[in-house]
Amino acid sequence: MALAVQQKRQLEFHGLDIEGIKFESFAESLGSSKKLVLGGAGNRGLEINGKFVKFTAIGIYVEEDIVHYLSPKLCGKSVEELCDKELLFEEVLSAPLEKLVRVVFLLPLTGPQYSEKVLERIGVQGLYCNLKDEHKQQFLEIFKAESFPPRSSLFLSFSEKGLKVAFSKGDDIPKEPVAAIEDKSFADAVLATIIWKDGVSPAAKVSLAERLSKYM
Repeated sequence: MALAVQQKRQLEFHGLDIEGIKFESFAESLGSSKKLVLGGAGNRGLEINGKFVKFTAIGIYVEEDIVHYLSPKLCGKSVEELCDKELLFEEVLSAPLEKLVRVVFLLPLTGPQYSEKVLERIGVQGLYCNLKDEHKQQFLEIFKAESFPPRSSLFLSFSEKGLKVAFSKGDDIPKEPVAAIEDKSFADAVLATIIWKDGVSPAAKVSLAERLSKYM
């Protein structure tokens, strides 16, 4: 009975509105019919001249089964423990389940600006030091001709097979990726810049911790 109640509650991952951007409660992984739930969402910004400037809104989608995966390890932990010690994000990162991140741009940005910043953050974090140069170059090439006007979206899909990338100028989630990097370590490194220590959106991380912790 308890399991049945938990399974029912898992379906209550409602959508979120971040900076006027609607993140739906469900999304399909790129190139797959697998349905993911909205784990959490939040904005990303920086303090500039005493003012907090918001650059993007980020939604993190995960497989529903991640609750079963996380519960034996993290059940009973407070949101503060999950966030301060990076417990949740370490486990989400290593979980052998699909994840999807939607990045919606609030201010314009070029593709090269985005991709170069991601690689820079990978280097600063220092978690993945043996990434192949060919995969780094491939990542730069994917974004080379892209530009992101306000309200355009970038989709990053993470699986055991690697990273898939897609773009959208509207609210629709593309069915298929425009490119893929078939290397799990590289995919994990990119995801780590979003959800690991000093991830780009603390607000999205807290949202993920709050929403997942309710069901563990």
